[in-house]
Amino acid sequence: MTSWGSCAAVGDLPPFDPNDYRKRVLAAVEKRGGPEASDPFELYDLPLELAEELTDVQVAARIDEVWGFWQRQRDHPKYRVLVALLVETHAARSAELRDAAARRTAAMRVREQRRQRDAARYELLDAAIARLVDRYGGVPRDKIPGLDEVGALTGLTPAEVAARLRRHPVIDPAGPAAAEPVIGPERRRQVRALLDEFGRLTEAPAPPTLLALLGLGPEASAAEIGATAAAFRARARELPPDRLRAVLDELLVHVAELIEPGPDAVAAYLDTVALDVREYLVPRVRAAVLVEDRLVAEDHAHLVEEAMARGLDRRRATDLLASIAAELATTVEQPGRTPEPAPRPEPPRQPSWEEPLKAARAALRAGRPVEAERHVAEARRCAGTNGTTPVRAVADEVESVLAEARVRARAAGAAAEARRFVEVLDHLDHLARTASDLGLPADAEELRRRARAAVEEADRIVAAAEAGPVADRPAMLERALAVCADHVGALTALDTVPIEAPAWVNAVRDGRGDVLVLWAPSPTPGVTYRVRRQAPDGAWRVIGRVPDTSIEDGGAPPGVEPPVYAVAAVQGGRSSAETRSDESRPGPAAARSPAPPPVPAGPPAPSGVVATRTADGAVRISWTAAPGDDGGTEYRVRCRRPDGGWRVVGRTHDTAIEDGGAPAGPVPVYGVSATSRGGPRSAEVLSEPG
Repeated sequence: MTSWGSCAAVGDLPPFDPNDYRKRVLAAVEKRGGPEASDPFELYDLPLELAEELTDVQVAARIDEVWGFWQRQRDHPKYRVLVALLVETHAARSAELRDAAARRTAAMRVREQRRQRDAARYELLDAAIARLVDRYGGVPRDKIPGLDEVGALTGLTPAEVAARLRRHPVIDPAGPAAAEPVIGPERRRQVRALLDEFGRLTEAPAPPTLLALLGLGPEASAAEIGATAAAFRARARELPPDRLRAVLDELLVHVAELIEPGPDAVAAYLDTVALDVREYLVPRVRAAVLVEDRLVAEDHAHLVEEAMARGLDRRRATDLLASIAAELATTVEQPGRTPEPAPRPEPPRQPSWEEPLKAARAALRAGRPVEAERHVAEARRCAGTNGTTPVRAVADEVESVLAEARVRARAAGAAAEARRFVEVLDHLDHLARTASDLGLPADAEELRRRARAAVEEADRIVAAAEAGPVADRPAMLERALAVCADHVGALTALDTVPIEAPAWVNAVRDGRGDVLVLWAPSPTPGVTYRVRRQAPDGAWRVIGRVPDTSIEDGGAPPGVEPPVYAVAAVQGGRSSAETRSDESRPGPAAARSPAPPPVPAGPPAPSGVVATRTADGAVRISWTAAPGDDGGTEYRVRCRRPDGGWRVVGRTHDTAIEDGGAPAGPVPVYGVSATSRGGPRSAEVLSEPG
């Protein structure tokens, strides 16, 4: 979990670092399966060891910082689904942290949850270490990479595995070092990355090997390889000069150098592929051996098929499994044959839990985790208090699959609402493979048909855009993205279309200290705008993303002159150059644009602001509508914090709002101001102190 050894003193919070939070917290929570596998202290970046020392003001400030960061990450390509879930449940998750008494109770619960989670994470690794120590009298040094892989199955880092190994002696193995592969690891990674990108660009499963790219099997002859590669090169020359063409050209260079020279080159390439397949198989063989104490025929056949699906021929796949089994000093059960006896006698087994556990693993392989969960429950019942069985490891695997499936099921719905239909199909296909018995909503097939229709419609629009006039291309690509927001072809093509920045930015401070920022619209259609404010130390902070050409900054620092602002047009993850309020953007666009308009006077203000505490601890704020309000007036409500700053409670067209995040104690002072249809804001009217 989080380390806070750098805190200056008890009760001091380290500064919030968005980049560090993204790598340290969001990545870990995503890997564990989502917010339900975390706790509020981790999610809001609060050190658990300081839970009792932190003040409510400190906690509220950190919650606001994290909440603002989540809002800015809504369109992050990797974490947008996770962030959407966090934003959706923000009020419920943060509630128990805001009050000191509730925070202490939550800290006690979270400490126990983390202790149990850490114990479960190490269970599979400890079992593997115990087997090695029992067999060799210590941990052979050449087995440590394999233990890293076992630890990775439950989310342990190599550093955590190394710390666990300090409890046991590490011994040096005998025997010569393994020969270096003919094709180096860097080139293997390069080929693998190109094959994966080819799959993404063609919206199809990535080919496992260069042979599979050509549609050939590992037994293909040199003549077949040469003829097929020549046909691929001819088709590649007909493609437009886009990213797909570049990726395919690079892959065909590797084809020419690695598999076209002849049978010896093909054999060397497949031996190299076997190294990657070995990395995939070793942790799975370890897990199977840990459960059965041998590689049973059913598991052996399944793993051979997996190796062949990754590009190996049957002989190489079988030999590879045999070598892994030999390395693990275990036996391979062949169909119709009795497995060889273990090298030394073992204590009598208690086999009552083995059959349901085997059934659970079979159900998991078949993509039925709900059925596997029932078998695991039966295995637990049979095992009783016997803590040496692998039941817990299989149960964790089932729980992980179910947790991911439930997150994907929710994510598919969220992606559909955002029209990310490529992502919808990815989630539904994954669920069909790994969790077919989860019980998806009845409209899942309808959602699949709708997603496929949207992707196909976007395909047609992109094809028409690329064949039509260049001037019409941006609008057509935007139309394709309006149909399918994550269509790869449209996004790739749109990358070549420049986004024009606003010609000018103007910032004016009103009498209440707020700043109204206005700017010229970008000539590029369909953009939104990112607005940043420069701090006195020169740093920049994003204050909002809006579709309009104005924004009000109620958090601007006090002063006579307004701060410097920078505005950029944003579209599909791309952004224009920034235009600053202290300079005009040069060029023809600036010459064509009118001068910044003066800031108009504000509208009438509301009156009679009253704030009262409700029975559940919230505060209800009500007021009398501004004169002339025809239903189009928007009211902004702010709460004065104990440190004298202001917190925005919300915006509404009604004449009342409830503040569920109000601190305990006297009712704070609230301020209400009005604006009409994006225009200037009225004076702010304050409530009486509670």
